[in-house]
Amino acid sequence: MLRFFFFNLLGNIIPMPIALICVPVISRLAGVDRLGALGIVWALVGYFSFLDFGLSRVVTRRVAHAIEKDRLQDELSELRGFFLWWAIPLMLVIALVLLIAGSWLSHIWSEGPIAMEIESAWVWIAWCVPVTLATNWFRGMLEGMQQFGRLNVLRVIFGSWNYAAPAIIVFWQPNLEAMIIAIVLGRFLALIAHVFACLQVDRQIVFGAAPRKIDSLGHFFREGGWMTVSNVISPLMVYFDRFLLATMLPARAIAWYVVSLELMMRTTVIPAALASVLFPKFSGANQASEGGVEAHLYERGIRIIASIMLPVCAIAVVLSYEGMKIWMGESFAINSYRIVEIIAVGIFVNSVAQLPFAWVQGTGRSHLTARLHFAELPMYMVGLYFAAINWGILGAAWMWTIRVSLDCIVLLWMGPSAVRRKIFPFVCLGGVFLLAISFLMDADLSISGKETLGILSILISCCISWFIFLPQNDRKELVKLSWSITKIFG
Repeated sequence: MLRFFFFNLLGNIIPMPIALICVPVISRLAGVDRLGALGIVWALVGYFSFLDFGLSRVVTRRVAHAIEKDRLQDELSELRGFFLWWAIPLMLVIALVLLIAGSWLSHIWSEGPIAMEIESAWVWIAWCVPVTLATNWFRGMLEGMQQFGRLNVLRVIFGSWNYAAPAIIVFWQPNLEAMIIAIVLGRFLALIAHVFACLQVDRQIVFGAAPRKIDSLGHFFREGGWMTVSNVISPLMVYFDRFLLATMLPARAIAWYVVSLELMMRTTVIPAALASVLFPKFSGANQASEGGVEAHLYERGIRIIASIMLPVCAIAVVLSYEGMKIWMGESFAINSYRIVEIIAVGIFVNSVAQLPFAWVQGTGRSHLTARLHFAELPMYMVGLYFAAINWGILGAAWMWTIRVSLDCIVLLWMGPSAVRRKIFPFVCLGGVFLLAISFLMDADLSISGKETLGILSILISCCISWFIFLPQNDRKELVKLSWSITKIFG
């Protein structure tokens, strides 16, 4: 488990320095307004990329089960048939719908030159979506076969491309159309690379009989139907704030919000890396089991995530202003550092929630997460609109944090009750601690006072993570590992 987690973590973390370098380049050469609009385009493509009707996770589950039951070739045959006869036509329909709706969607968030640039590049965005959906399908295959090494090499390359390509092209063409085309080109290359990786693992993933079974359509959507609801609504709640703000505020304000949110969202690659490793293992768990191996992995995973993310979020709160000032400039920092502080609280809670979410879906109860998201959506939309009208981007940040906190509480309740009783106090402690740091750092303190408070806050967060969150066995393993490293380097 730790080896796969390490692979996933590296695959998600390595592109982050690329993003840190490229985002200021885009801001300075193309302008903050275009950066804000590009953030909306990233969100739009990201949202529709999640719209795979839960099928990528169904593929992962089915492949993992087939390997366990020694019937992989039969399963691959059925999966090929479904992909060829049903999934590809569905993806093409999605692309056509986007093409038809392009003139309306491209003007939602902006007018003038920026809207014209997005509209001229809309055909690229529309065809990018089915390509990304197909890539997700092959990624699900590789995850089911636990090919995390190959997957994360591809994730590093194309995760970096997503930021590096527009930053490079902006030197010659500082407009949105050129940057969007550069991003979409990377999506096409990613599909080709994932197909090639599947061929290296097992040619039967791509080549072989592809039976056209009418009943396979119903079977897939019965299994993935509730995941479909979650996969449509959950990303909608993730990205809805950006789309709403785009209709209410200038692109510059959207950039302050989107860049701050995206910066913090990058840290969720840590829990996501562990959740993607544990999801296939949860697929074989008995949902009623309280003391099984899977439940132990579930608790251990949550505690490890909490122990890592609390210091990360504490550092983000402490360095919110100075960090943004160094990265994006003083003017940007003044308008965005409070967003980082607020979102950091939600990021900690949301990171913990990724394991309960994987547990519930992995144990075959995706209908519960779907119903939760279906109930959350209208309340979140109304609350977000009210908060944005009255408090702008700060109100939107608070609503995002409140929503993910409530979401985490409910998801923990759906998990094993014995684990819930142990974990819930940790979540409350971490959230309250981060809120306290944020409040104190904004108090009228001297520079030396803030520096002292910041150092103490980070040290305290590390102590909480080590002595309270992290399991004792893992502390012992880390101590042994540190001694081994010390001996190696003398």
